[in-house]
Amino acid sequence: MNLETSRKVLKIFGIIGIVLAVLSLIVSILSLVGGGVVAGMPETANDSELALGTVELMLAGIIGIISSVINLIEGIVSVKASKNNKFGTAAFVFAILGLIGSCVNGITSISKGGLDGASIVGVLLGIVLSVVILLSANRVRVAYKNGEE
Repeated sequence: MNLETSRKVLKIFGIIGIVLAVLSLIVSILSLVGGGVVAGMPETANDSELALGTVELMLAGIIGIISSVINLIEGIVSVKASKNNKFGTAAFVFAILGLIGSCVNGITSISKGGLDGASIVGVLLGIVLSVVILLSANRVRVAYKNGEE
């Protein structure tokens, strides 16, 4: 992949990543808040299974928030790297973190009771997005080290 193509890919996938990260952040916050609301209900104190479910829901929300913030930063840095080669290394690092976060989200989804169709699509989309950004950011990073413009 040439440098110009890598820059275009970083810009397009960075914008897509920002949009998806914001949506994921909203869902994760709702998961955390929803688990907290259920945990505060009097019935939860008497039902250990319900209490365990709320802890799992809140934990998934916390992990989702962390992963979404990393993906949001990944998208922002990718867009910056599409305009300036010196951000290539940062985009590369955040793509690795985003890939790890997507994998952790997949594991969390599986531990919550399995992956349904929407979860599979979300996890795979996050992984593919991070891998494409990773490859493009690596090209931009190498171009910066070699003094290419």
